[in-house]
Amino acid sequence: MTIHKKYGLAEIFQSGMLFQRKKEIKIWGNAEPDTIVTISFFRENQPEDALPSICGECRADSDGHFLVTLPPQNAGEYYSLCVTFSPACVEPVRLKHIGFGDIWLAGGQSNMEIFLKYDRDWENTKKLPRNPDIRMYNVPQRAFEGHTTHNSSGYGYWFDDSDPGLAYFSAPAYSFARDIQTATGIPVGIIGCNWGGSTASAWVPEEVLCAPPLDCYMKEYREAVSGISPEKLTADSLSAWAFEDSAQHVADFEPLLYGCDRGWQLEYMKSHAEDPVIPIGPYHTNRPCGLFRTMLSEVIPFSLKGVLWYQGESDAGDHAHMYDKLLTGLIESWRKLWNDDLPFLIVQLAPFGVWLDCDNQGYAVVRDKQNFVADNVAGVYMASIMDLGSYYDIHPKEKMEVGRRLALLARGHIYDEKELLCDAPRAVRAVLTDDRHIAVTFLHADGLNTGDKESDWNIRIGETDIKPSEVTAEESRLILTLPEPVSTDHPAVCVSLGFQDYAEIHIRNRAGLSASPFQIKITQGELP
Repeated sequence: MTIHKKYGLAEIFQSGMLFQRKKEIKIWGNAEPDTIVTISFFRENQPEDALPSICGECRADSDGHFLVTLPPQNAGEYYSLCVTFSPACVEPVRLKHIGFGDIWLAGGQSNMEIFLKYDRDWENTKKLPRNPDIRMYNVPQRAFEGHTTHNSSGYGYWFDDSDPGLAYFSAPAYSFARDIQTATGIPVGIIGCNWGGSTASAWVPEEVLCAPPLDCYMKEYREAVSGISPEKLTADSLSAWAFEDSAQHVADFEPLLYGCDRGWQLEYMKSHAEDPVIPIGPYHTNRPCGLFRTMLSEVIPFSLKGVLWYQGESDAGDHAHMYDKLLTGLIESWRKLWNDDLPFLIVQLAPFGVWLDCDNQGYAVVRDKQNFVADNVAGVYMASIMDLGSYYDIHPKEKMEVGRRLALLARGHIYDEKELLCDAPRAVRAVLTDDRHIAVTFLHADGLNTGDKESDWNIRIGETDIKPSEVTAEESRLILTLPEPVSTDHPAVCVSLGFQDYAEIHIRNRAGLSASPFQIKITQGELP
C-alpha cells in the first residue's frame, strides 16, 4: 500500500474515480494508531450543511492502517467524498465527482499494457465522440519498493477519455470499456495493472508457488541469486534501471512498439547489444511474487466486476506445460484475496514467430493450456485471436478488435445477453464420413465460414501428416476433402487446426470470432 502521508488514503482513491456498483465500498489508508477515521459521501450540488448520503467509520489499527467498509450503491448519481481524522488536527481529505459503475481490472503483460497510440486504429479512435462515463486508472509501475514510476504519462490518476493520458492506456481495455458502456449504459472503470514481459508467477502470492511443479519458479530464482552479494545486485540493478527508465532508451525502443520489419529489429539488437541488463534479483520485474507485492496489492480489496487477462508469452518455453496450473493458481488466489468469485476473461495467445530475441517456443502448448483453463475453471471465458497475429511482431496491432471480442464475452456471460453470439467456434467432433471426407462439427457455429485466408489444418493418419485439398462450410460443420482415400484403421488418426507454435486460423462465425486451436480424434461413421 503506497501512501506518502502519515494521514491519507491509498493512492487509488482520487477525484474523478469510480467505485464498483452493488458491492461493498472498501476504502483504506493510513492514520496514527487509534485514530477514528470517518468517511462520508455527499451528493453533488448539495448544500454544505447537508447530511451525508453514505457514512462509515473505523479505528486505525496498531500499525496505522485503516479500512472502512460501506454498503453497496447503485450507479447513477455522483458524489463528493470527505475523510476526517479524529482527534488528529489535520485537514480532511476531499475528493470530487465520484461515481459508481462496473470496474474491471486489466492485467497481464505487454499485449494488455500496449498503449492506444500504438494501435493500428488509433487515428480513428481519437476521432470518436468522447465518453465521460468511461474512467481509467493505471497502477503506477514500480518494480521494487522505492522505484520511481516506470511510466509517468497516464499513470497514478483517474481520467476520462478526453485526457491526454488516453494515449498511454491499454488499447484492448479501452476498447472493451467503450463497448460495455455503450451496450449497458452503465459507467465503466478500468484499472490497468500490467507490465510488459511479466510472467504470471510475478503476479501471484507466495502460496501459489509453494508446491510442485510451480515451486520451480522459486527454485530458479534462488539459484539465480545464489553466490551474488546483495550489494552487487543492488548496484547493478539500480544502474540498469536508470538506463531502462531513461528518456533516451524509451525513445530508441518506441519504434519497436509501433511495429517494424525484421531488418530493423536486427539492427536494433546489434546497436544495443551492450545495453545494461537488469539482473534477476530483488529489483527484477519477474522475480516470483514481485509485481504482486509492488502493484497488485495496491488495489486489493478494491471491489471489482471482473478481470481481463492477456498474458502467457513469458510463460511459454520450458514452463509452457504447467501454464494451466499457474493460471489456475492465479485465478483462485485472486478470488480468495478479493473474497469474490470474480469472472476472468482471458485472451488466447495470437500467432507469432520471432521478435527481437524472442521466439514462439511453447506457444501451442500455452494455447492448449488456456483452452483447458477456460473449459475447466468456472467463470473463465476465452477470446481467440488466431486470425490477428503477425509473424515478426509479438504485439498484434488490432487491439481494438481484441477488446471487442472480450466485450462480447462479458455481454454474453456476465451481462446475460442470452441470445448474443459471443464465443469463438469450438470443435467438438470429427467424423470420417467416407474415405475422402471428414466432417468437423463446431459449437458456436452460427454463420460458420472458412474466412478470407487459408487456415493451418493438419490430418494425421498413422505416421503420415496430410492437408485437406478443400474445406467447405455446411451449417455447423466444416467438410474436409482429402487428396486421397484414407481409413481410420491406424493407431493414430486425428485432425488438428492451428496446433503449431505459429499457425493462423481464419475460420469464423457470424460474429467474426475466429475458431480456437484444437486436436480431435477422428471417428468413423455417419453424421447424426
